[in-house]
Amino acid sequence: MSKITVLHNQSLQDIALQRCGTIEAMSDIVKLNNLSWTPDLVPGQIIQIPSKDYGFQEVINFFSANKIDPANALTDENKALIEGNSGIGFWEIENNFIVQ
Repeated sequence: MSKITVLHNQSLQDIALQRCGTIEAMSDIVKLNNLSWTPDLVPGQIIQIPSKDYGFQEVINFFSANKIDPANALTDENKALIEGNSGIGFWEIENNFIVQ
């Protein structure tokens, strides 16, 4: 088992993919760290990573070799965009969605 420090805007999906090679590892990370499935991780927070081999070492190697630290958590600005004021459920043709 190893530990990592959460970076700004990192999500559980980012960490699982970078450190385990697959987001399927999220369930093990959630259990190991006693987290909920949708936590807002805090920069500087310490997360334990399972030592299990998920069979995707090439993905882990890619992130490591290219020094990529994925950080795709939704920002407050992006959350506002998806909370009901955008998309198919919001747009009306000829009102706020103009067909040309």
